[in-house]
Amino acid sequence: MRVLTICTFTATAVLALLQPALTFQIDPTPTISPSATTSRSDFVRTSAAMAAGFLLAGTPAIVPLPAVASDASINDKLVGISDAKLKEMVTFDVVENQFLSNGKLTRSIYDETATFTDEIDTYGLDQWMKGTQKLFVAENSNVKLVGDVDVTNTEVTFRFDEDLQFRIPLLFPTVSLTGKVVLKRDSDTGLITSYQEFWDQSVSDVLKTAKFNFGL
Repeated sequence: MRVLTICTFTATAVLALLQPALTFQIDPTPTISPSATTSRSDFVRTSAAMAAGFLLAGTPAIVPLPAVASDASINDKLVGISDAKLKEMVTFDVVENQFLSNGKLTRSIYDETATFTDEIDTYGLDQWMKGTQKLFVAENSNVKLVGDVDVTNTEVTFRFDEDLQFRIPLLFPTVSLTGKVVLKRDSDTGLITSYQEFWDQSVSDVLKTAKFNFGL
């Protein structure tokens, strides 16, 4: 038990050191209002707060990231996309692209002004894509679609079950969680204009699932 406690505490300390390098610009001072839902950045912020005052000798090197491929769909939006086609493409992004762990989404179905919101802040499309890529080790993470992708003319919703490995040098903790994503659509274009993710578990409960992969 003591070993697990020390490992968890050390992991949160490294998260605190790694946090400034992430694309997600998280305000270190906001207070999270009581809620039954949680987000990925909420997880990072809480982990960092838990490590306040913990000193480490030197900052670990950040694991190199793969190059971000250019996306020709930036100026090729699927305006007027049908519900059936949108369902097919979102399903592909969740199951095949694994976009919740690597930010690799089909950009042509998103408005370029689309926002990605958690309980702390709101991010732009590029910011979320790059931030997600930096936050997780995609090849060691796994996202499963739970049930079906539901599409209406106003929103797209789906549930997920995922194992996410955080890109924390030396430790590479993997956590397990479930939740829901809500994608709002523009009534005129049919494109996705906002993304919001909700976790079923609290940050502390997610932390309890952490499994460490030392030395990867």
